[in-house]
Amino acid sequence: MTYPATVGQLSVWRDLEKIPRERHWEANLQFVWDLPEGTTDEQVRAAIEGLAARHGSLRTRYVVDDQGLPRQWITDETGQICQGRDDRPEAQEREQRQVIDVTEHLPWRALIVRNQLVVTIHHMAADGVAALIMREDFLRLLAGEDLPPARGPLELALEQQSRDNPRLRNAERHWRRTLAAAPRAGEHERDSERLGAMLRTGIPMPQAHELAAAAGASLSSVLLAVYHRALCAVTGETVHLLYSMSNNRYDDEQAGIVTSLNQWVPLLLDAGTSNPGAPLATVAEKVHWRHFSALKHGVYSPDAAAAARAEQPGADAGYHYNPMLTPPGFPSGDRPVPSTVEVYPSPRASGPGFYVIARGLTSLEFELRVSRPGWDGSRVRAFADHVLGELHALSPAATARSS
Repeated sequence: MTYPATVGQLSVWRDLEKIPRERHWEANLQFVWDLPEGTTDEQVRAAIEGLAARHGSLRTRYVVDDQGLPRQWITDETGQICQGRDDRPEAQEREQRQVIDVTEHLPWRALIVRNQLVVTIHHMAADGVAALIMREDFLRLLAGEDLPPARGPLELALEQQSRDNPRLRNAERHWRRTLAAAPRAGEHERDSERLGAMLRTGIPMPQAHELAAAAGASLSSVLLAVYHRALCAVTGETVHLLYSMSNNRYDDEQAGIVTSLNQWVPLLLDAGTSNPGAPLATVAEKVHWRHFSALKHGVYSPDAAAAARAEQPGADAGYHYNPMLTPPGFPSGDRPVPSTVEVYPSPRASGPGFYVIARGLTSLEFELRVSRPGWDGSRVRAFADHVLGELHALSPAATARSS
């Protein structure tokens, strides 16, 4: 028996339809988990099978119906996920680049590499938060706990697909209003480069959260304000369409589900809100509430969003923002160090044209993926310098630009 997909699963599916099959590896997420000293390969296999038994999405293949929609097919399979051991240096990269066909195989695999477990999972089965849940459960299973089946995407999909779901209707209206008011796309004569960049701020995460608290907003919203003010400075424009990633884990019913809940949410930010040049702490709260209002519409039908885009073909492609930040109180032994910026050719051919990932595990860093017309290496560096300048102005002791 099959079941409808969640809107999060369908969002990933629709993105995959836009790229060649040989590049479907770009939907792979990869995580490396340290194994406790003395762990045997057999213990790892048993814990992996227990993890699959606990979370339905880890036992789900997808069947395409006659309307081209994926449907969940949950199996009882738990074997063949652990690929054994491979201690060769190239093993991790090989796993990352191997396409996972979710219509033929389970959506993840695990490989023991020396004293670590390399987990490669399709984005339809998990997002970054789900991977943290998986890791915690894996360690508990290794320790001998017996974990019962958890709530999964099957139950969630049945709730979401109701025709009378008011949350989906409200989100669709938000998309239409926002795109109708969005800036129009500009004309660009030359092709865009595919660039990547890594900006390591050198700010430990506990200190980053302290700066955000002093500014009266969440760290995610403070960094969004920094992002927008840098865009204003580099582009010379005062209004931008942004897309923020919503993790959609705001209640107990969804917080612990292992699946892909992430969806992009559009919002407009203008210079009157982010106020470039003013002290960041004076505008962070305004940006925070604008951001919060958009995130309330984080669960929506991707097909309804596509229809809203089709009605506004001249709307700008926008600038994407994905905050992946540990919460306050998460331990870090890092100390402040000078910041660095590295710009390089991007290996990815798909995804948003301007994508900023604000990533913070123990220290704060920004990953950029850029293929937007008009952006070259020097412009990307200018953007990075403005981001660092904003953070330095918020707390001069937090970071210093390296030479």
